[in-house]
Amino acid sequence: MQDDYFMLMQRLAPDLAQEIERRALVLERIGALQPVGRRLLAARLNLPEREVRTVASLLKEHGLVSLDAAGMTLTKEADSILPMASRFSRELKGLTKLETALSERYEGVKVCVAAGNADEDDHVLNEVGRNAAGRLRSFLQNGCTLAVTGGSTIHKVAFSIPQGTQMNVMVVPARGGIGRSLETQANTIACEIARRLGGHHRMMHLPDRLDEQALAEMRKMREIDETLSLLERADVVLHGIGRADDMAQKRQLPAEIEAEVLRKGAVAEAYGCYFDQRGKMVYSASTVSHDLGALKPKCALIAVAAGARKAQAIEAVMKNRRHAMLVTDEGAAKAILGL
Repeated sequence: MQDDYFMLMQRLAPDLAQEIERRALVLERIGALQPVGRRLLAARLNLPEREVRTVASLLKEHGLVSLDAAGMTLTKEADSILPMASRFSRELKGLTKLETALSERYEGVKVCVAAGNADEDDHVLNEVGRNAAGRLRSFLQNGCTLAVTGGSTIHKVAFSIPQGTQMNVMVVPARGGIGRSLETQANTIACEIARRLGGHHRMMHLPDRLDEQALAEMRKMREIDETLSLLERADVVLHGIGRADDMAQKRQLPAEIEAEVLRKGAVAEAYGCYFDQRGKMVYSASTVSHDLGALKPKCALIAVAAGARKAQAIEAVMKNRRHAMLVTDEGAAKAILGL
């Protein structure tokens, strides 16, 4: 019935539907960024500043937005209608239909799609991270263990988690130390997520790649064995997804191994493992996390990835093991459905 209503509005009054969508979008973005100035809001929405000023003035007249020196913020009245406005905007943009189509494709997995394509607009990745962060708590409960990988996408998730009721959650890194960027390493991200949830965390003082004998020796240290044991018993795993060719370069795989991995048809990388287009693992670059795909049956995997370029990679990882949730963007969603 609701879908019929939105379709009727688009057919009978497309100009009215477009205006309502614009107002709902501005309202939702102010809520996400408040306090925010008109210039910054216009840049984030990719709209002319004059247009944003006009919409914001109308919202202010209706008592939904207040303006002071710090910028625009929502009123209490706006807070009450924000969820409905957000849903209305998503329906008109067709995001809900994309979510339903992907959920059916992946056998009922929860899907959240952000508007836009992260390949074309860097701000879209912020929205994807915010969407994932806003839904993470629903998968957690007191006493559970959350494992998190590193990477720029999961970094966005970590720093978007809203403050709320403190949770007695243990957060552990799902990978050892990788590369040179400290801020996107799993250890750093685990620490930040634990801080925002009000939980606890453990560090992984290990390089990501060790041979089995070296790993067995390191596990003789109580602190390392405790962290690895928590990882193996994780209740929820939050991870990103990358293209195999991109990640082989970023993770600096030896040239001969990179060539072999790509020769075997690898198209995706997640939690240190490389997968072909059928979802079969063809190589594990991480001794620490190579068994994440074989965790206990009730472990909930949450994948977060965006950009049309990652469509084939997302598809491969989702084929490897059933996930609890996929958070992506419009560009990737449309490209996946077009595969």
